[in-house]
Amino acid sequence: MALLWIGLAIVVSLAPLGWASVYVSGNWDFRLQLLPTLRVDESGLTLTLTLAGLEIESDSTFSHDGLRFQSFDLSGDLGRLDLCGRISFHAQETRYRKARASVESQVGAGTVGLSLDHWSASGEYTSSDRDKFGPWPCLNTVSWDEAWRYIGRTLYVQGPVVGYERASYLKLYVGRDHPDLERFEVYVSSSNVPKFEAVFGPRFWEGLVGKTICVQGMVQGFRRTSGGPRNEGYSAAKVAVSSSSGLSARGCCGYPAGLSCPGTVIRWYEAHRHAGETMWIQGPVVSITGPATYHGYSGHFRVRIGGGGTVNNRVEVIMPTRPGWSTVGTSYSREVCVVGMVTVIGGVAVVLPPDLITTRDGPCCEAGLLPGHFLNHRVRFTWAPVTVTVDFGDCGTGATFRRLATEIGGLPFLCCGLLLSASLAFTKCRGAEELSVSTQGLRVAGLTFDLDLRFTLDSKTVSIQPAWGGGTGCVTLYGNILWDGTTLGGFAIYGWGISCTFDRVRLRLVKAIDPDEVEDMTDVTFYKDEFEYLGVSYTGEGCCGGTVTASTELWFGTKGRLFGLQRVRLELEVPLTAAATALAKGQWNFAKASPLEWFDVGWSVSF
Repeated sequence: MALLWIGLAIVVSLAPLGWASVYVSGNWDFRLQLLPTLRVDESGLTLTLTLAGLEIESDSTFSHDGLRFQSFDLSGDLGRLDLCGRISFHAQETRYRKARASVESQVGAGTVGLSLDHWSASGEYTSSDRDKFGPWPCLNTVSWDEAWRYIGRTLYVQGPVVGYERASYLKLYVGRDHPDLERFEVYVSSSNVPKFEAVFGPRFWEGLVGKTICVQGMVQGFRRTSGGPRNEGYSAAKVAVSSSSGLSARGCCGYPAGLSCPGTVIRWYEAHRHAGETMWIQGPVVSITGPATYHGYSGHFRVRIGGGGTVNNRVEVIMPTRPGWSTVGTSYSREVCVVGMVTVIGGVAVVLPPDLITTRDGPCCEAGLLPGHFLNHRVRFTWAPVTVTVDFGDCGTGATFRRLATEIGGLPFLCCGLLLSASLAFTKCRGAEELSVSTQGLRVAGLTFDLDLRFTLDSKTVSIQPAWGGGTGCVTLYGNILWDGTTLGGFAIYGWGISCTFDRVRLRLVKAIDPDEVEDMTDVTFYKDEFEYLGVSYTGEGCCGGTVTASTELWFGTKGRLFGLQRVRLELEVPLTAAATALAKGQWNFAKASPLEWFDVGWSVSF
């Protein structure tokens, strides 16, 4: 609550100072969940102080468990400069989230703008940030043969594809082919293979052999009970990818990762080879039992690493106290490190209490990764009709060039009032990364069309928006161009969308062949098994100069009921006075035994 009181104090203390044109205003939004449980769902309090051409704003967001987010804004004019700034905090976790500051000024016939945007972590980087600044840039890159040292870390892994396994799923073997124990694996589930084929082409994995790829994701381990030393157990490092954006044949754009190892580190399945040696042993915890008597030590605990009782090349660590480690299954993202002398008993590598030196909950080596925050410096020059934007980024290693974008808008093109706009973006890593071309005022058979084409390295979007008497519409095709080397192989369609506006009513339909890809290219969210969206919204006049809005959103899927209807969301907002609006909204998911997910009522009051 301290941050909220700071915001109130700023507004209250500045108000009586006698500044010219002092004005205090605010807004209170409140939403109460009635069903399935009664609780405060969300409430927002905004206080704004206007003085001497500047606005100072405090924005507080409450949830059912109290104040959650707090932000402060500053905007206005200072001489010839337009100023804007915002800083946000997570009140419950008592931490800073992100900040932005910008200044813009007229220079001759154009404008120059400077801005700084900072994010404390990748989790604060939203979809709107990705649209504006590109993908999160602060990831490390490691070689395939070092990936096992980074279990549980999210980063880029790079290496050559040397083989593959195509069953219902797909595995790419990187660096070493199966059954080599040192290999790295890229895993694509059977349900996701068609998505990758839509982007990279049929049987794309065959063309990747011999090429260096880059995969993005959390490094995991996968335990096997055979195929290792003495045909017993072993683990291989892998990354599972579910979206084509996580796999690239263009190389990685991350930062090299550092690594500091205390000594010679071995994987658990190699420990039985080092009898009488003091080693750093890394592996997953399969079980912890005790207290009992193990190898003559009573009242102790036994930790099995790598495998259970049937895996004879497992590691057993006998400890006087129970460690607070988590046990894992076949696929895992946590490993521990044990340092001690190995004794082989009955073929099993054992570290006995007198020989145990130390342990660590995590990999043996210290990973020198990026600190996790990101600062973007942006310079923007505008001389109509041209805009040039230059971005420099700092992931904690110093500012470097990131991106250059050039836009040209509203140029007369050919004839008949046709206007052309275009933009081209270059990045340090990828070179030419995005091209957009749009035309306005294209006339065909008495209709006027706007045409938008957007090409990125991962997706291609075509949007057609016709206009006719009484309404406007838009048809958008979501997909990607397929290439076979340098030969055009076709166009992969992820889905399409249709939207129409008739006076006060707007209709929108989105059909998703690949829901994950369509989600990345639209603002529609699909739940599991959903593939089609239909939305209808109405905007009309209400009392007191206000506006009535009503919307119905329907999602259809394989787990739906009547006509495949799987999810419904309804929303209604009605003005009560010139300064107050009441609302009601709810969502039902018919894929669940109890369909009602939430039903809320609330209001918005301005003062």
